[in-house]
Amino acid sequence: MRSNLIGTMGVAAATVVAQLMVPAAASADDGAGRIPRVSVLSGPSPFADGCPGRRLDAEAIAGSEIEPAIAADPRNPRHVVATWQQDIGGPAARSDLIASTFDGGRSWTTSTIPGLTVCTGGSADVASDPWLSIGGDGTVYFSGTSGTATADPPPIAVVASRSRDGGRTWRQPTTVAAAEPGNDTDAITADPTRAGSAYLVWANWDHSYTPPMANALKFSRTADHGEHWSAAVTIHQPAPTAIDFSGHVLVLPSGDLLAIFANADVVAGQGTLFASRSDDQGRTWQSAVAIGSHPVGFFADPETGQELPQPGFPSAAIARDGTVYVASESSTSPTAGAVSLSRSDDGGRTWTSRDLPGVTAFAFEPAVAVDAHGTVGVVWYDLRRDHPGDAQLTTDVWFASSGDKGITWRQEHVAGAFDLRTAPNHRLGEYQGIAGLSRGFAAVVTLSGPRARNGPSDIFVARLAGDRD
Repeated sequence: MRSNLIGTMGVAAATVVAQLMVPAAASADDGAGRIPRVSVLSGPSPFADGCPGRRLDAEAIAGSEIEPAIAADPRNPRHVVATWQQDIGGPAARSDLIASTFDGGRSWTTSTIPGLTVCTGGSADVASDPWLSIGGDGTVYFSGTSGTATADPPPIAVVASRSRDGGRTWRQPTTVAAAEPGNDTDAITADPTRAGSAYLVWANWDHSYTPPMANALKFSRTADHGEHWSAAVTIHQPAPTAIDFSGHVLVLPSGDLLAIFANADVVAGQGTLFASRSDDQGRTWQSAVAIGSHPVGFFADPETGQELPQPGFPSAAIARDGTVYVASESSTSPTAGAVSLSRSDDGGRTWTSRDLPGVTAFAFEPAVAVDAHGTVGVVWYDLRRDHPGDAQLTTDVWFASSGDKGITWRQEHVAGAFDLRTAPNHRLGEYQGIAGLSRGFAAVVTLSGPRARNGPSDIFVARLAGDRD
């Protein structure tokens, strides 16, 4: 929920009671039956008149959307669901929104989760960290964080919801982890073969970043479509000088679970990616294996001094054959960076890593997915086309795909340019999203001015061809 996570560590070393349904920004169909490659997904805020009774509501920026995630239905490639934070300001957003399509992106319907925040009939002031996954039985699962602005840092709960109609309507959220200031960075994964089963991982850490700290990466599971969730167990306990964050659970072909997560040592200034396996549905977890590491630094816009995006959140995906991929950012200065892709062919026991070719400028927030044919796709931002001194921080979205497990790559421009300095609160969120389809990918990204159409930022959806196309 808190922005600028890695930078912070580097410096330290309209209330809606019923389900709200609003039309999407516009049909993505161009009128001739074609779907544009990139189109705006978010529309005018459904909370533009404010949310009476919400603390700090005056700080919300109407029409500001950030931090999208996306999931594709493994049974139906034309069914895709996306989510994002709506109207950010203060500690987080007024609420999270959901958009779903059943026609491959020609039209979208936007909905809310009833009771998630004050804006949708609940009691929480803020929502953040939205995540989605779709099970093999078509159930759509949502996880996120919600909290009350009664303290700094605010008490934050980890919550989950589900939709049995493809994302059109949602049940009231269930609290998986009770509100406390340390909860953050959740992600949910639906089991592709066990109907009704899903797995939720989140981090809990001391947000003062003052060692010694008692921090942990937590896990819970459901076997009844989210009606009940198991008591939390610990996946990993970091050293008292470090935190774990941004975990993701993957389901291996054997049915074993693999957790991928980031770790940052605030004293040593070192970031490490880890993997841990469970062979008993998450009841116990094996010792973590290091995927790779790099120094944690603070990088600022040379012209304004504003911190550049560097959340350090890994993105993970698994192919049908069990090959696991993890994408991460590894910039070394405000003008130099890289996107790293790590791969495991043995269920996360051993790893190899290499940088994507052709990425040399400051790069951030990569997301990885694998389509049904095994093609790997990565989407990210970088500053390669920025011109110092021109009063803009020119930023673009790029995409690379590989049909040979990351040995060779085809790279292309996706969206932009836009001015990162116009982003709301200088933020695009801590992650963006990509999902593998039967062939190719769907990605959701945040763009600010001059590309945004309904406020300072918008969520855009892109249809991306894979390397085999």
